Amino acid sequence: MKYRNIIALMVVAVLAVSSFFILRLNIHPLHAISYSGLGSDRDTDENTNNSKSFAANVDFALGSPRVRYQVSSSTPQFILFSFDGSKSVDMLNETLAFEQKMQSEGKPLHFTYFINAAYFLTKDNATLYQAPRQPAGVSNIGFSDSSKDISSRIKAFNTAFAEGNEIGSHSAGHYDGATWSYDEWKQEFDSFNSLMFNVQKNNPTVSIDIPAFLGSIHGFRAPDLGVNDNLYKVLNEFHYSYDGSGVGKVDSWPQKDAYGIWHIPLGVILLGENKKPIVSMDYNLWARQSGNKEMAVKGTALWDTYYNEVESAYVEYFNTNYNGNRGPIVVANHFSKWNDGVYWEAMKTFAENVCGKPNVHCVTFSELVSYLNDNGTPPIIK
Repeated sequence: MKYRNIIALMVVAVLAVSSFFILRLNIHPLHAISYSGLGSDRDTDENTNNSKSFAANVDFALGSPRVRYQVSSSTPQFILFSFDGSKSVDMLNETLAFEQKMQSEGKPLHFTYFINAAYFLTKDNATLYQAPRQPAGVSNIGFSDSSKDISSRIKAFNTAFAEGNEIGSHSAGHYDGATWSYDEWKQEFDSFNSLMFNVQKNNPTVSIDIPAFLGSIHGFRAPDLGVNDNLYKVLNEFHYSYDGSGVGKVDSWPQKDAYGIWHIPLGVILLGENKKPIVSMDYNLWARQSGNKEMAVKGTALWDTYYNEVESAYVEYFNTNYNGNRGPIVVANHFSKWNDGVYWEAMKTFAENVCGKPNVHCVTFSELVSYLNDNGTPPIIK
């Protein structure tokens, strides 16, 4: 009995220590087990069943040695605003309206949209897709509501592309591929290409424009940020130029791996009065502030608190990089307006305040890659 009590106490202690470190870092899973309230647009990009935690990613980003680069006031400060998921055409059009507003104000901004190919199928033809380790016709995020929606989605993304925005891949069915083999990653990329290049053939009941952006898809962000070396091999084989799935060290510049893939990670921001670190993505902010629950309503004190915390964290992120190494700033949102759109509104305010500053360039990931290919990263100060 004595030893059983000791073992029980040890188990409790281990659990308590683990919980302490997760809470201390204020890191929540990028995808929670379940939640209610997907937002008015009903985008299901984050409606997955994965409780994966990214505390380790943030630990690495904060714990790695600070790298100093030789920069000057003329070194460009790149800011990359992106969206994961692609279901809500209304939300897509709203982002384009903001992009056009920014252009009219002399503050050029372009978005990068990482899309899921499953949203270009309906339940009626879902068996055309088979994810690794899954039966045919199953997607972790469901499928499009109708072929008519698919036609509208293609038209909207064609407009986005024509205006200088970028479309990248967020895979087909939104599965975590961290343990996938090379063949499994290749299967998912083949599926993405097949579904996108055959969108009219797969949806014959409506007229669908040719997706003008397909030849320009050269970037990837992995669902759940689930990556491994097999992914990078496949990215190279499919002629991708960058991956946006990591969590980066403070104000560092991207790095190119042995496969020729640029790694452009998400940032880490310091949120709230306690300045606790968290990934610069709206879903994580929603989890941190309200536990994946719809709690804030615009016009209330709680909504204002959330908004001020997020916008202030973005400003601090900008100031650290702009006054330091000028490392690219990466902010990610989804097509879901969690907490009554507070994260979308905070992103817009942040963009309004920084995109017009000297030597600040609010660009797509591919525009950053073009710069890196031509100029490389700034020299490291030893």
